[in-house]
Amino acid sequence: MAGMFATMMRKRRELRANQKLTRSQLETLKQQKFRQLVAHAQQHSPYYERLIREHQIDVTTCTPQDFPELTKSILIEHFDEIVTDRRLTRQAISEFLSHSTNPNELLFNEYHVVHTSGSSGQIGYFVFSEQDWANGITQGPRERRRPARSIGWQRPRIAYFAAVGGHFAGVSMTSSMQRGIFKYLVRLKLLEVNDPISKIIKQLNEFQPHILIGYTTAIRILAEKQLAGDLKIAPVAVSTGGEAQSAADRDLFGQAFNCVIANTYGCSEHMMMGYSRPDGTTMVLYDDDLIYEFYAEHSIVTNLFNYTLPLIRYRMSDIFRPVANDNSADPYLLVHSLVGRSEMVPSFTNREGVTDFISAFTIIELFIPGVSQFQMRLLDATHFKFAICLETGLDDSDRAAAITATETRLKDILNQKHMDNVQFTIAVVDSLAVNPKTGKFQLIVKAG
Repeated sequence: MAGMFATMMRKRRELRANQKLTRSQLETLKQQKFRQLVAHAQQHSPYYERLIREHQIDVTTCTPQDFPELTKSILIEHFDEIVTDRRLTRQAISEFLSHSTNPNELLFNEYHVVHTSGSSGQIGYFVFSEQDWANGITQGPRERRRPARSIGWQRPRIAYFAAVGGHFAGVSMTSSMQRGIFKYLVRLKLLEVNDPISKIIKQLNEFQPHILIGYTTAIRILAEKQLAGDLKIAPVAVSTGGEAQSAADRDLFGQAFNCVIANTYGCSEHMMMGYSRPDGTTMVLYDDDLIYEFYAEHSIVTNLFNYTLPLIRYRMSDIFRPVANDNSADPYLLVHSLVGRSEMVPSFTNREGVTDFISAFTIIELFIPGVSQFQMRLLDATHFKFAICLETGLDDSDRAAAITATETRLKDILNQKHMDNVQFTIAVVDSLAVNPKTGKFQLIVKAG
């Protein structure tokens, strides 16, 4: 942990220096970093060694455009060849995740592991060394806005309302504050988004956080409870993430909490990536260690800090609309607030007859051994179907185990939400289709 703290301090100094660069100077610096990453990948990743050889790429002069796109499907298929430590196999990570739910637990006591299905329903693994992780999370505290109210010399109380019981990106980054010296600087309370909302309100009223962080949809529900008088907290700052924050959301949060409102942008692959500006309509992408390529229906991002799992020209479904940066004091990219993908929020009537929600992220972050992709299909207030694709090569016993594990995990989610009255069926399918109207995959849909 001491090494991680030292890395973060060095990175912090680097980021401060970068802010004084011109855009051209920052691009030159990133080009140097990129070639260093490629040289490392050539030496330690069989996948990239083969790619560089077959495409006759000159490591000393290459640019990202010399490489083909890396899709999530390709990453999953070639994972064992892409990683730069031969111990890091999909099998080893799957076994680790099958028993570890503590986001601070490290694989081999060395590697941070994050998993997610994202919006594709395909489960992907992302691994970081302690040094990679430290470089990535240093972007986290970069954006600070002076709150209207001071908390004086108090140790800040931070409440994080999201999926917290596993190796998910958000909680993994946030819970780093519980390690080493950081645990003496702040008081952190993790609140499980899949707990009954009544339990969350009670915990927040007792904790009285100075800073409230969570998914946009989850904070929206808390704001409504605050306006209704059930929730009674007075944070100095509210920060959302995971989903786009609309003007209506900002108005609601401002009315409910009367404090600084911010929105962050990050993901499992690249960790913290950007922050909304005070007007809420634009976002700064701090791209010190990321190279973006913007397209009409997707984006491509090259990660310059992850030497464990090199992601060169990784394709993402997020859509950006760049705008001119009117702040000449920094070299960073400015985009309209993220035009992201949003999922339906499933709502069901629980056993007490009360309507409650299941966060889309509870579904997004599911990890079930043997299941490669899934989709939730909503029927009515007490019924849904769950379609799953099983990994190839499973024998009958493994297939049965994967189906049973899916049933058990879904029952756990419903029981935790006091929704054990909600019924579901599991359907094993060969593939999951995209929405014919949008051409995109939806993780949560209304059953047709």
